Amino acid sequence: MEPFQAFDEKFKNCMDKFRDLDFSPEKAEILGVRIAGPSVVVDFFNRKILVSKEAVTDAEGKELTLAIKVLLLKYLLFCPDYIHETTHRLVTFREFSNAAPLFSSFTANTAKIIETSFSGNRVRLEQQCIRLGGTLMENASHDMSVRFRALYRIPIILNFNDRDKTLPAKACFLYHDNADRYLDLESLMITCTYLTGLLLQTDTGCL
Repeated sequence: MEPFQAFDEKFKNCMDKFRDLDFSPEKAEILGVRIAGPSVVVDFFNRKILVSKEAVTDAEGKELTLAIKVLLLKYLLFCPDYIHETTHRLVTFREFSNAAPLFSSFTANTAKIIETSFSGNRVRLEQQCIRLGGTLMENASHDMSVRFRALYRIPIILNFNDRDKTLPAKACFLYHDNADRYLDLESLMITCTYLTGLLLQTDTGCL
């Protein structure tokens, strides 16, 4: 019950701040979102989300958790004054400043779940990634490397090596080195826990 209450309060606080925010076309360009009437349209893992001063809703009427609503509001609220370009260096969650205390929880709720759920079943993982709009990439160091776009400025890379005769399955989520310029650590963690949940869903599951 406590996490729900916490996000309930965070959602209220973020909505209050967003109502006071003048979200300009310049901010929209920086974040890769668009303004449509009273709403800001945000692409989140291929879902179109409408953020207005009254509500945060899925364009197709699908359910959104409070955690995702808070994440999307923070993406808009934390918009920097200019584009922070990435060097395209990929980093683990742990490499972000002050992330070390959260890393064990992050790993337990993301990479470890992928490892146990898809060990010996790389083909199924690949199918799930493609279904979710992931882009397969060439990577000689991994059995599979997939790029997802959580948000316009937040791509996520999943690297996966399946088990073999000597080693267990190994998964790793990576971000571009500028991701923490657009989202706080809690929200970055949620992007990967959400993606992990999507990957575990069956083909008929709701996104």
